[in-house]
Amino acid sequence: MDYDAVVVGAGPGGSMTAKTLAEQGARVLLVEKRPEIGVPVRCAEATGISGLEELGIEPDKKFIAQETRGQHIYAPDGSKVVLEDGDGRPTGYVLERRMFDKHLAILAARAGAEVRTRTCATGLLRERGERGFVRGVRLKHFGEEYDVTCRCVVGADGVEGQVGRWAGINTRTRLDQMTSNAQFELVGIEIEDPTILEFYLGSVYAPGGYVWVFPKGDDTANVGLGIRIRRRRGRSSDYGESEERAERAIEYLEKFISSKPELKKGSPVSVVTGGVPVQGPLDESVGNGILLVGDCARQVDPLTGGGIYNAMRCGVIAGNVIKEAVDRDDMSKEMLVKYDREWRESVGAGLLRSLSVKEALEKLKDDDLNAIARVMRGLKFGDMDIKEIGKTMTKLPPKLVDFVQGLLRS
Repeated sequence: MDYDAVVVGAGPGGSMTAKTLAEQGARVLLVEKRPEIGVPVRCAEATGISGLEELGIEPDKKFIAQETRGQHIYAPDGSKVVLEDGDGRPTGYVLERRMFDKHLAILAARAGAEVRTRTCATGLLRERGERGFVRGVRLKHFGEEYDVTCRCVVGADGVEGQVGRWAGINTRTRLDQMTSNAQFELVGIEIEDPTILEFYLGSVYAPGGYVWVFPKGDDTANVGLGIRIRRRRGRSSDYGESEERAERAIEYLEKFISSKPELKKGSPVSVVTGGVPVQGPLDESVGNGILLVGDCARQVDPLTGGGIYNAMRCGVIAGNVIKEAVDRDDMSKEMLVKYDREWRESVGAGLLRSLSVKEALEKLKDDDLNAIARVMRGLKFGDMDIKEIGKTMTKLPPKLVDFVQGLLRS
């Protein structure tokens, strides 16, 4: 069995890569290790409308749980910052990722890609020699292993992916650059405005991270958080036994929900846990006959943890570059590095800005967050102008001005 490309992982990045290639006549195999694409859901499920429009994904009620039009950010003392466009039009969706991911895989299949579920990659087929081109992948389906040859293997196998590591790409993430996340889908809760996404900051709620409440209707929402604590005890080390053990993310989530009467009455119909890398993009994402897309390339936003649009956008770029490489019969790293350059130009600058804001945010104490929220809570960001921003800055302590300017730029 021989293909132009084998894509390992049928998340948004993998499916968009396969779809883009298949639409241009390439022979593509898309494999997913799980029995059903999109399951289990490991995501807060929010994304922007403009990004899907840009990528040509038509909205469908089957994968849209809720339209959203803004965000409310709560400081530790309860001060609220309102981020809403003035016209009140929807700007985002809370998705049903189980249906959304499957929809993208269906689009890839309809474009001509071959899709196989319950099929996992167990290793790469490589040429001998100094350059060691990747020439295929070993797959396993219902206990049977077999080899598939191809011109390029695309790793789209998520944060825990092995494809890049097998190819010799450094995909390591230090433990202190991971957030520990937990989320409940709560039903039977009170939601004041289902079109608003809510975020809660503060060390009591989520040290080193934040809490989110993303509505999925009038009485249902994804309620989750990510935490990152590195308190040292005893001798110094990168991480591990010398550090005080942090409470698990699930315990912080349960405490937050118990503190909110409108949420406390709800029943969880699903539980999601996992880690998200927040160190920013990898130094390289390509090799000879190999290319990485999505979370395995650390294309997730370091500040928000969001990665749906980035993975899809980079998947389109990957598909176009691979097709050009097929036409030139050149799958060298020197050829595929065009993908690396283009995705960094497209989304990389935003990732680095978010990384800068995240690192600044981690240095702020709860009192700093309260001060920022108090001077910004009266602003309407959809109508903000330069004079308004300038007046706001004069009310802040000098040490907080740089942080707010970076936040506004991001």
